[in-house]
Amino acid sequence: MLINTVSTLALYCSRCGKIEMHDLSRFTVKSSVGRELMCGCGQRLATVSGVGHGQYLLDIPCVVCEVSHIVCVDVKDFWQGRVNKIYCSAANLELGFSGGRRAIEQAIAAQQQEFASMVRDMTSEEYVDNPQVMFEVLNKIHDIAERGGSIIEADVQPDSIELVCVHCNGRRVVAAKTEEDVAAVQDIASIEIGSGRRSSRR
Repeated sequence: MLINTVSTLALYCSRCGKIEMHDLSRFTVKSSVGRELMCGCGQRLATVSGVGHGQYLLDIPCVVCEVSHIVCVDVKDFWQGRVNKIYCSAANLELGFSGGRRAIEQAIAAQQQEFASMVRDMTSEEYVDNPQVMFEVLNKIHDIAERGGSIIEADVQPDSIELVCVHCNGRRVVAAKTEEDVAAVQDIASIEIGSGRRSSRR
């Protein structure tokens, strides 16, 4: 019988927004010893600790809640190889994945393809003024949302995107017609949408 001794944690970085993969061995995740997982940009992604009784604890900083979430993972699930999503329980946002590296890579690729297909459907030349610009701006907004921005809906207009907060119904319009609009959105680190106000934090 083949026993899987390596599993992967793939976590979104709250600083740079990239997803970072860390391979963990059964022999290095020791009981009560916290192992820190770091992003290449220097941000701590999580601390992994074995707590006995067949469980691991993940201490994951959450940019949305501005606190660390303690996620309890069953040892059997962690080493089975199938993909499990890790969520922020308060805002129901995706923080990352655990499972086999190849399965995680396939899950991420499927998400990207689904998003690209959705964008193509929304940015047809018959409706959008500049499909390429719209695609690039939507990609940036998607990247911000993945790393823990507001939970938003996007309403695509011919030359802009209206973002709507599902909690407070606050709205913000992002221009998406010219190369200058693409350059402007590249500088935005996060999007804040409050009731009756439109703002960005750089």
